Amino acid sequence: MAVVVCTTSSFLSSSTSSSSLCFRLNPLLFSTTRRRRRSTTTLSRRFFATLNAEAESRGGIFTSPEVAKSFDFTNEERIYKWWESQGYFKPNTVKGSDPFVVPMPPPNVTGSLHMGHAMFVTLEDIMIRYNRMKGRPTLWLPGTDHAGIATQLVVERMLAAEGVKRADLGRDEFTKRVWEWKQKYGGTITNQIKRLGASCDWTRERFTLDEQLSRAVVEAFIRLHEKGLIYQGFHVSKVKTAFLASNHVKHATLRGSILLACLHSSICIRSSRASSSCPLKSAPKILPSLIICWRTQTVVTLSLSIAGISCSVRIGSYMVNWSPNLQTAVSDLEVEYSEEPGALYYIKYRVAGGSKSDFLTIATTRPETLFGDTAIAVNPQDERYSKYIGKQAIVPLTFGRHVPIISDKYVDKDFGTGVLKISPGHDHNDYLLARKLGLPILNVMNKDGTLNEVAGLYAGLDRFEARKKLWSDLEETGLAVKKEAHTSRVPRSQRGGEIIEPLVSKQWFVTMEPLAERALEAVSKGELTIMPERFEKIYKHWLSNIKDWCISRQLWWGHRIPVWYISGKDCEEDYIVARSHREAFAKAQEKYGKNVEIYQDPDVLDTWFSSSLWPFSTLGWPDESAEDFKRFYPTSVLETGHDILFFWVARMVMMGIEFTGTVPFSHIYLHGLIRDSQGRKMSKTLGNVIDPLDTIAEYGTDALRFTLALGTAGQDLNLSTERLTSNKAFTNKLWNAGKFILRNLPRQDDTPAWEALRAHKFDKMESVLKLPLPECWVVSKLHVLVDEVTASYEKFFLGDVGREIYDFFWSDFADWYIEASKARLYHSGDLSVASVSQAALLYIFENILKLLHPFMPFVTEELWQALPSRGEALIVSAWPPTSLPRNIDSIKKFENLQALTRAIRNVRAEYAVEPAKLISASIVANPDVIQYISGEKEVLALLSRLDLGNVNFAESPPGDANQSVHIVVGEGLEAYLPLSDMVDIFAEVQRLSRRLVKMQAEYDGLMARLSSSSVYN
Repeated sequence: MAVVVCTTSSFLSSSTSSSSLCFRLNPLLFSTTRRRRRSTTTLSRRFFATLNAEAESRGGIFTSPEVAKSFDFTNEERIYKWWESQGYFKPNTVKGSDPFVVPMPPPNVTGSLHMGHAMFVTLEDIMIRYNRMKGRPTLWLPGTDHAGIATQLVVERMLAAEGVKRADLGRDEFTKRVWEWKQKYGGTITNQIKRLGASCDWTRERFTLDEQLSRAVVEAFIRLHEKGLIYQGFHVSKVKTAFLASNHVKHATLRGSILLACLHSSICIRSSRASSSCPLKSAPKILPSLIICWRTQTVVTLSLSIAGISCSVRIGSYMVNWSPNLQTAVSDLEVEYSEEPGALYYIKYRVAGGSKSDFLTIATTRPETLFGDTAIAVNPQDERYSKYIGKQAIVPLTFGRHVPIISDKYVDKDFGTGVLKISPGHDHNDYLLARKLGLPILNVMNKDGTLNEVAGLYAGLDRFEARKKLWSDLEETGLAVKKEAHTSRVPRSQRGGEIIEPLVSKQWFVTMEPLAERALEAVSKGELTIMPERFEKIYKHWLSNIKDWCISRQLWWGHRIPVWYISGKDCEEDYIVARSHREAFAKAQEKYGKNVEIYQDPDVLDTWFSSSLWPFSTLGWPDESAEDFKRFYPTSVLETGHDILFFWVARMVMMGIEFTGTVPFSHIYLHGLIRDSQGRKMSKTLGNVIDPLDTIAEYGTDALRFTLALGTAGQDLNLSTERLTSNKAFTNKLWNAGKFILRNLPRQDDTPAWEALRAHKFDKMESVLKLPLPECWVVSKLHVLVDEVTASYEKFFLGDVGREIYDFFWSDFADWYIEASKARLYHSGDLSVASVSQAALLYIFENILKLLHPFMPFVTEELWQALPSRGEALIVSAWPPTSLPRNIDSIKKFENLQALTRAIRNVRAEYAVEPAKLISASIVANPDVIQYISGEKEVLALLSRLDLGNVNFAESPPGDANQSVHIVVGEGLEAYLPLSDMVDIFAEVQRLSRRLVKMQAEYDGLMARLSSSSVYN
């Protein structure tokens, strides 16, 4: 009876790590080697006793695998402190190569460690540790951000718990309290980052409100202002002015910084910003005989009167996200949108001069903003409303205020009623549309979220209270059509949680277009590389459509805007930009006399403004002669999340080019977001937040880092406990491999054995070619791995690096070579043969630790310190050289041996052969294959659980081939495994006979049922 098993090449190459466990050899099972194994263990214990004594002399920092069952995570903090105390985190400037510099994205000083921090710390630390081992002077510059809104909010809440308000303290005392809070709690995030193994140079730690960085912020503001790139934009305010009609305007021109409009009524219109004298563009008449509005490229102040309300509208102003509770503008990044249930209100707008049936129905989610309506828009192709275009509509509850009915393709005639109310003072889209059409802008809301005098009888009401009252009044007047449930995308403050109000407000702005042009050129010319490449298109699109940047915030905590105003003067025209109060006062005295009084702008700069200077302000700029600036700028890589590519990264590029003349970094590496195992965003509401510190306590820092680093650049990563558990097992596998190697090294005092071990070299081709097949294979595979991993590190393919090392260590080294080495260590009886394996084991393991150290720094350093041939520290050891010799032929030969072993293991598993049972085998192959396979007969027998005395090699099948399982491994390699070794043939025949009888009975029963007439009935 012959059984033929054919194995395809794909099958042979598949992983069989699970089944291979059954065939793994435990040397203690062999009675012939027990005496030797005990003596080896005794000697190794003496050896480790010496190592432990050496460790104790280093302060007990490190623990050897000999005395610890597994790596103890509590050792991580001791190892980290030792690294830091030895100065390993500082750049070694003695080395002459180009430095590798990474500016750390400064976390908020109020922050607490989350997985986003863990991601950037892991990736940046991998880059830093790799380049440090490559011999480059490395600087990872850490720091924290003062986080204006977040920090002020935290302290205000703390004061509220004491019954104290910010206004009660005053600005100086409040700021003092914030500094006290920072000194007490500000270091929390820094200490947590250290737990992740961040090898930053903490002696250079920066804070965005440090004196030197504050000086850089002021200098940047002044230089931008001097170039005309910083200006002040204005909000809509109520003023007392004369009525303006279309027949009042005679002509208007720009002269210097003043816009002169010569009117028949002798009224002058002013502008706060005008770059040169030029004729004003023709003014479109939006409301004949009522208001005049024209468009220019400057900020224009236009006085007008609408239904008796005198207003000043500044065309060219800017809409911001306003936080009524925080009383400040907030950046787009600090606004979070959520789908929330609400209502859609349908309101009648009557057509002026028409009948009762002439009205337009408008649907809105915010009826309280109707007081700010300046037009009603319909689509020009919408036949339903074409007859009303050019007429006027009456805004409800405004005592007859009229607004024009206009047409614009922007209006979607199929959405809602097809009619759009334009409230440019309270909606971003309406604001842009108003600027395009030259519409005036009305603000109906105070900064605390209450309605102002423009709302008439509703003035003073909170915006949400006004909404309720307004709808009630609309119902009473018959102007309310209906109210229906509607889900809206609601903007909320990331910090305070309240609903954000779009407002046109007086703020400071940076003109971004000229800065963006140079940032675009940097990418086009190859001076800046963005990874992944797909984000380059997003970067270019954003910069090509960039808006001016609102940089002022109405806060007390932050960099005060370096602008001073003259008491008694118009602050829109008379202000001084200076580096200090003393300089501002001197300038004011020179211009206005010695008795002049000045006061500083109360606003502070957007936190992102100071952060945009981070890569060079932290190195000493504006002092370009500073040693760190000359040595370490420009930096090498900026690594951060792709979600702040615009808000921070692009701004750093623009500011770096503007102030230093060069890009601040040559590479941008963007990582994705971390999600839960189901791909959902982590949130407290879902209860799926994974705390990094809890994760470290359970799985260890190395397992967490390795898990995070295996992601793909720019792609979101789904984090699960299964992945963490798997990589914790990887840590243990490393530890156990180290334990095996150390236990099988010569005694420390065995000088001849160590001389023989060190005599084996692996960096010359002639030496590699002389190695036995398993050693030649594993050394060659390692040298290939070093080249591949180094290339991947250089390309920032960090996920590939991790996977390549993981596969080599687990599959090639642990599953195959360590097991193969046991044939020489425990069964050869030849010390010289054992010496080859000892040298190879130590060499391979040392290099694995080096390659893996950037990913898993703690366990690799612990193991490195236990090795007898270690250097001072793994963190500063030399990276393995590339282009080392490898024998491709040996790799192919050993792969044949592996395929044969897998095939035999699979047959054993199929026939349920007990792991301890040894079987016979006949290997049939051509002479060349037999030569190298038979040369590793002991290895084959050990790995396949064969009876060494009954392993035969021949060029033709054995005589009992018909009583054997025939395995076709590949072309020119087969094996025959006698069935008698694997099963009791008599018992197997009986078992199969019983099975045949049972199957026959089942068959007969089925046939009888099919032949029965009842089946068909």
